[in-house]
Amino acid sequence: MGIIRRYRTALSRHHRSKGFGIHSPFAFMFVRTVLRERLPYYSYEQIEQLRHTVSSGRKHPWGQPHLITAKGAKMLFRIVNYFNPKCMMQIGTNYGVSSACMLAVSSSSHLTVYQPDLEQRQFASRVYAAVGDNVDCFYDLGAAMDRYNEELGSTGGKPFLLVNHIPQSRDFDMLTGWLRQLVAAECVVVFRNLVRDQGVKRLWECVRATMPHGQTFFNEKTGIIVANPKLQREDFFLWF
Repeated sequence: MGIIRRYRTALSRHHRSKGFGIHSPFAFMFVRTVLRERLPYYSYEQIEQLRHTVSSGRKHPWGQPHLITAKGAKMLFRIVNYFNPKCMMQIGTNYGVSSACMLAVSSSSHLTVYQPDLEQRQFASRVYAAVGDNVDCFYDLGAAMDRYNEELGSTGGKPFLLVNHIPQSRDFDMLTGWLRQLVAAECVVVFRNLVRDQGVKRLWECVRATMPHGQTFFNEKTGIIVANPKLQREDFFLWF
């Protein structure tokens, strides 16, 4: 969806984002107290410092992968903070900032990361080295999925996934099938870079289309799936 259309829909998205027309108690609370929360959190300073370090260290930022915005980083932290998952999985990483946001919620949380060429991403490698046992990094999607499924089984936690980008085009079908299985039960999936990455956008649309229950929250750049059997199927097109 182009930038012109995003501006055309801005007014209606902004109106709903204040809670008008949202009848679901969960959705109303999630929008007002998580997606659009304006009060500061304890980890914001840490997140801003890390992002500034990465931003300053890029020699030619215009030729480098996109760095998550400060606003997006803080929102990701709030989402993880709200659901407080025991273990998480991230598909694709550039600098490790989004991973740091997720791990900042709890020192006992664990993150499984899939990125084939991680050794070429020096900033991300430094972030993961700093958190040590809290992260497992994989170069193969199947191995990462197996490890995460095993961890979910041992902890009894609900799946929480972040999709930043799809590292390899051949991963698409496997990811689609797996995520469709997860949303048929109960999970939370955050899709980022929907405007910049057509692969992620297509994945979002394919998975969302098959959801039997739960709610989605979408602002054209980020999509959030809350698949919960207790929630009726609804989509919210918002400003956040």
